[in-house]
Amino acid sequence: MNALQPLLESGRYGRTAELEAADLVLDYERVPGAVTAEWVYVPVVAFASTAESLRWSDVQRYWAGEPEALLSLSTTTTPPTFVATPETLRAMTSLLGNPAPNLPLQLVADHPALVAALWEGRAAAWGILAFHDLDMQTKVLTLDRADVFSDAFVAEDYPLTTRLNLKGETEALGQAVDDLNALGTWQATNRNPERLTRLVLTGVTALSRATAFQMEQRGITVPADGIMPFIEDAHLLHTSNEVAFAENCPFPDPYGGVIFCSQDEYLGLLTHIGLDIVELTGNHVNDYGPAAFRRTLDIYAANNIATYGGGYTPEDARDAYLTTHQGNSLAFIGCNAVGPFTAWASETREGSAPCDEAFLEAEVARLAAEVDVVVLSFQEFEFYRYSVGLEQLRRFEKYAALGADVIIGSQAHQPQGFTFSSGAFLHHGLGNLFFDQMQNIGTRQMFIDKVIIYEGRVINVVLFTGLIEEFCCPRPMTAPERVDFLNTIFGASGW
Repeated sequence: MNALQPLLESGRYGRTAELEAADLVLDYERVPGAVTAEWVYVPVVAFASTAESLRWSDVQRYWAGEPEALLSLSTTTTPPTFVATPETLRAMTSLLGNPAPNLPLQLVADHPALVAALWEGRAAAWGILAFHDLDMQTKVLTLDRADVFSDAFVAEDYPLTTRLNLKGETEALGQAVDDLNALGTWQATNRNPERLTRLVLTGVTALSRATAFQMEQRGITVPADGIMPFIEDAHLLHTSNEVAFAENCPFPDPYGGVIFCSQDEYLGLLTHIGLDIVELTGNHVNDYGPAAFRRTLDIYAANNIATYGGGYTPEDARDAYLTTHQGNSLAFIGCNAVGPFTAWASETREGSAPCDEAFLEAEVARLAAEVDVVVLSFQEFEFYRYSVGLEQLRRFEKYAALGADVIIGSQAHQPQGFTFSSGAFLHHGLGNLFFDQMQNIGTRQMFIDKVIIYEGRVINVVLFTGLIEEFCCPRPMTAPERVDFLNTIFGASGW
């Protein structure tokens, strides 16, 4: 346990594998002891899995010698293998007792090996990770419908909550407690809600044309109805809004062309969803001229909605937005790589930030050294396909190597795949959020990414998969739709 490492480094304490020789023992137990830490474990599969949930009663049956009890986690006829490090096996044993002799078990040396084994055997493999050790390359399974990332989560009621108890003779234990208190390193829990941030990233928003017409007919906030259960707990909510609020914006024409504007009252949809951050890298921001975009920037500021990727001047447009939540520091930065030039900010007009590679390379590296999480957005070339082009992939990977933690493609009207690179999460295209492209299934499909940040690190990404109806309104996919869509995207990601 990390909290004990300072004791070992002090030179007054040593480590031994012989229980009889130890003055102090750190052990897993279901009930708390005199010196205890609450430790939450989480069931996981590889990120590229369509498995979603577990029931504790099935886990108990599996552990007791009925491997087929968890067959739902497998895409084959083979019951899934439980992948564990010695530490996670001890944790499970503290909760369930010794595993049955016929338990399909694969022991691995450490956390990286566990994640690698889950990916290698992802057709039929699962494991558990300590909450603070969660990895963005894994997918968290809900256990008895409990959401470990929710404010409503109650550790005491969660089956995979155990305790790490420090035990020993009174004198040795008392001295260790005094030393730990002096160092201030004892962790009472590995899931501290005061260090947890839920960042929700969404795709293209364009409150214009048929989407705006539906809002006029059905109600300004109706497009959000299907997504609110997923986004309403966001601490920070983002979208890429490509359209300015123009004073002379006419009543929406559902069959209009590609010159876009929004009426002021449509801002009510964005405030209804609790929008915190709007990205302005879009190539339509100046459709109604720089004055309309300048007015739009003023409207966002008046409504306490932060902006990045566009601004009043080129310098303002390229500046990162910095914020801190629950002790987690974040930077948001983005640019428009494709134009048109009339959308770019210049010395004489407001607009989106043109991509300046030299500036961006230095700035991403600088931000990575100063904040915990760097979120980078690109308005890339638009391709109506699930796979990503090699040029975009290389660009994203370059900035991941420079220190960006999350990189998204904000150009995509059709969702695109994922990459994990240099410890970063790369989503090449989320698709539309609020827009009217109903011409094919690809432009109707969409992602919302809930990025989970804990103690300054991205530990997981939860995916909402939706389907846009009636030119305006995303709804959650059905279970079969979700499985088919995820398998399509995973295939396009090379998985």
